[in-house]
Amino acid sequence: MYCHAKYGVWIAHVGLAFHNSRVMANLSIPAPVETEKATFLHDRSNRPAAPATSRAELLKQWAGTIVGCALAVGLTAVLFSVRDGWVNHREWLVMVVPGLVIAGLAMGHLGARNKLQALAPGLLLLSLALTFAGADILADNDSGASDTTRDVLSILGGSFLGLAAAALAFALLWVELRNPTKAPTPEM
Repeated sequence: MYCHAKYGVWIAHVGLAFHNSRVMANLSIPAPVETEKATFLHDRSNRPAAPATSRAELLKQWAGTIVGCALAVGLTAVLFSVRDGWVNHREWLVMVVPGLVIAGLAMGHLGARNKLQALAPGLLLLSLALTFAGADILADNDSGASDTTRDVLSILGGSFLGLAAAALAFALLWVELRNPTKAPTPEM
């Protein structure tokens, strides 16, 4: 190993070596010892109890997530209903499910935060998707509807469902970038 003599002398003179015990901490003791605060720091009975939270407060806190999960399941059901309208199933539509889950959670979160203006475009597109999906279901039950009509309704339903999912995800991103969710202030 090459070492320049000038630097080696400087290290020896200053006393900075990697094995110098004056500089390094003594890590051989099993646990830190606080003689002054031994009863306060490690005694759990001295710690304050967590604030009591009622079920109504918990429900209010988690309402966006609960509603978002329910909406995600509903959007996935609409997707499979629209997909079922085609004679030959296009299995790539299953890849859209994560986007619909994000859209459902975004809808629940934005609804819980009362950001209705950001929700409006996604809800409009979602209502169009539900309209076309409902018409597609009615056309499937009607024996006089042509295959072209059913295909057009299911394609329009799927397209508007995808646009609604993208609009809702973008709305969530836009709201969180401009006005992020803040943690509640601690009660201690």
